[in-house]
Amino acid sequence: MEEVLGLARPEYILRNICRVVGMPKLVGTYIVGTKYSADEKVPPLVEAELKKQTYVELNFALWKNVVHVALADEEQAIAVIDVMRTHSADAAGALAASENSQIKVIAEAATAIAGADWGDSTKNPYDDIGAVQEVVEAAGYPVDFMAANPRVWGDFFSNAFVKGSAVGVRLPTGRIFDVPGLPGVRGYSDFSLTNTICLVGSSRAPALVFAEGPTTSAKYRNEAAGFDAFIIRQWLEPKLAVSTAIRKLTGVHA
Repeated sequence: MEEVLGLARPEYILRNICRVVGMPKLVGTYIVGTKYSADEKVPPLVEAELKKQTYVELNFALWKNVVHVALADEEQAIAVIDVMRTHSADAAGALAASENSQIKVIAEAATAIAGADWGDSTKNPYDDIGAVQEVVEAAGYPVDFMAANPRVWGDFFSNAFVKGSAVGVRLPTGRIFDVPGLPGVRGYSDFSLTNTICLVGSSRAPALVFAEGPTTSAKYRNEAAGFDAFIIRQWLEPKLAVSTAIRKLTGVHA
């Protein structure tokens, strides 16, 4: 199990845009506090106003993702490679793909704001992103992530306006990177996301909460049928927590 989860870890891209909370039971409640506001320029000897915090209560009933792999004796005897390790790597990718696609469904339910095609260098991506930042940060949540399909990122980095602001900046070499021209904003690239949209939001608010439940595994032998097998079960559930802390830019790739 440790090998499979270790192989999968670099592929868990979209959990990075969530607040990850451990949930040892398959059902549970997690409470997210909304932002406080401060009294400004309070005079001497004047008591500041008491402000009551408000909360969003999230009720989780975790679902289960399962990878079940069987290796026939004949397959293992014929193979010239370590088929168990090969299947472990495939299992790791399957677990990560399932998690990313499930977070994608929740995240893409965010309120939409129309953008322009970033593949058109007469359009400035920073205008679209700035408009979303203004909306999210006006609600009190600092924008710290953008997540999009690699096709969207391809348009972004090839756009003339972005090239001009990124002079001397190395292009990303991985799927998680700092977004040029947007200090404090991390970019996340994943093919599970719809290739015409870009998610912009705050992971600190948090916009999304990812409940990570227990993971179990077993390896067994079926002597009668003649195969070795292993099975891994993961329990998890992502939820939209603070809807005003995330927006979905549409139409950014044609």
